[in-house]
Amino acid sequence: MKKEPVLLPIRILGDDILRQKAVEVSEIDAEIKDFARDLTHTMYLRDGVGLAAPQVGKSIRMFVIDPGRRDDDVGKNPIVMINPVIEESEGDSYSDEGCISVPDVFAEVKRHQKIKISYTDLDGKRHTEEVSDFVATVIQHEYDHLEGVLFIDRIKALAKLKNSVKIRQILSTAKDGVNILKED
Repeated sequence: MKKEPVLLPIRILGDDILRQKAVEVSEIDAEIKDFARDLTHTMYLRDGVGLAAPQVGKSIRMFVIDPGRRDDDVGKNPIVMINPVIEESEGDSYSDEGCISVPDVFAEVKRHQKIKISYTDLDGKRHTEEVSDFVATVIQHEYDHLEGVLFIDRIKALAKLKNSVKIRQILSTAKDGVNILKED
């Protein structure tokens, strides 16, 4: 019997796990499949279009995306990417980004306009896809989490300055290398 998915606690800026390079998933077992359900459930409840394992305290190379999502169940099409690799990239794209792990901070980020990504799905099948524009941006954002990189690492100095007070406030809530989003 499948367990009901649970809402996972979100790690935020100042949490050490967000700065670690995540390790590869060695086996897609029941635990990984349960975690994927929880990760997906958490992404939807937090109104995200993507969520990476390190953002919920698990330093493994896995994330879920649903860049075309709507608020109804009919429009949900989550894609779990395990051990993803960006094989190729080209072009430049600029868009405003935010991140649940850096609450209330938004800034323009330069990304590749088109990427070729390979990943393993929950059935153990390897896929290679070419994506562009918003989908490519979402994947690159989540992929960065697996590398210990946050979107604020990619913003211009003026944007960092503009957001510096909020960033310092978030960092000040960290305790012993852990920083979990507090409920409002």
